[in-house]
Amino acid sequence: MHQSLRTIAIEGGYGRGNFGDDALMVAVYQVATRVFETQSITFLCPDSGYIQRILPGVKVVSSDRENRPIADILLYGGGTQFYSFPLTSQRGIRFLFKVIARNALKPVCLGQKVYRKMMEASSPSSNLRVAAIGIGLGPFIENCNHMWRIKKMFSRMDYVAVRDVYSYDLCKKWGYNNVSLRSDLCYLPGLWKTGAPDTRMDNRIDEIKRVGIIIRDWPHTSEGDSYVGPLFQVVDELRSAGKDVEYISFADSDSEWIKRLNDRDEQHKTWNPEKLAIVGFLELLSGYDAFITARYHGAVFASILGKPVICIEVEQKLRLVSDLFGYGARLWTYPFSTSECLRHIYDIEGDYLRSVESMARVVQEQGALAEKIVDELSKVYLHEL
Repeated sequence: MHQSLRTIAIEGGYGRGNFGDDALMVAVYQVATRVFETQSITFLCPDSGYIQRILPGVKVVSSDRENRPIADILLYGGGTQFYSFPLTSQRGIRFLFKVIARNALKPVCLGQKVYRKMMEASSPSSNLRVAAIGIGLGPFIENCNHMWRIKKMFSRMDYVAVRDVYSYDLCKKWGYNNVSLRSDLCYLPGLWKTGAPDTRMDNRIDEIKRVGIIIRDWPHTSEGDSYVGPLFQVVDELRSAGKDVEYISFADSDSEWIKRLNDRDEQHKTWNPEKLAIVGFLELLSGYDAFITARYHGAVFASILGKPVICIEVEQKLRLVSDLFGYGARLWTYPFSTSECLRHIYDIEGDYLRSVESMARVVQEQGALAEKIVDELSKVYLHEL
């Protein structure tokens, strides 16, 4: 089921030391190799040495190189790659330069690299074919330039598979019919079978003993960053109740949070792709009974591991994934009352089995949708001639 005549370049947030994006890199590679010849696939991302540890032999070309290879197809492979927020889009060029200087590889809004490729891809004379799979869109500042450029690019895509209802509704609002509501690529069945054990079979616990707190810096909105103080209070209360609580960072770019933890002499577990394998990090995560997460992929992998989760609504995608999980998740909403979060913990603890069973059903459903992405992408590029 391969197309040997096409070359494909895959764009995403890979190679920047973010666990969610690195897991997506593995997932999109599995999708791509089911449709295209392995040797025809190139990743457009920072040429981080650790990528070869995760995907031995894969081709990587830095996306800012002028002599990057010309591909037939540009595939946006999962994640939230297109968005804009008030605090990081309207403070002007001085703010943008400050952020770029602090972390040159972390995109803010669209970033120069994606912006350049978008302009190339949206050119009417371009022969580049474009598709997007497992994508989350938005939110956007209404009528900002970024949104209009994205609308133009999406209007000429061969195929779009979005991961959530907000992104689907947005594409429909824009008038696009080439969009399917599917799932996050990390739900592709069989991806993580050699990693953490299936803890859903061992879910009859009397109490939540270990809680993992997945942190995230959030400079994009003032409301989204206001969970910090209440979360520290939640941790203190849980520890006073005899629970083992630990902090987890999916990326060492969480510099503000890591500084806060160091100031409090708190230890934290961090995804380090130079030393850890993805399956090893999943095995670490599998040791917790429940999670409180400010990261979307913290919730995704909680569900894959069969663990209930409290989603901190720093942005809309945490609400979307919480809604998706049904009884398996709870949503901690602004203004982030300590008592609300604690109530969620003890609510989950009181009916843990039901929460886990709800998660298992969602994972099965999302896995079937991820499989459909493979089938539909194949039909677009293998059966069009």
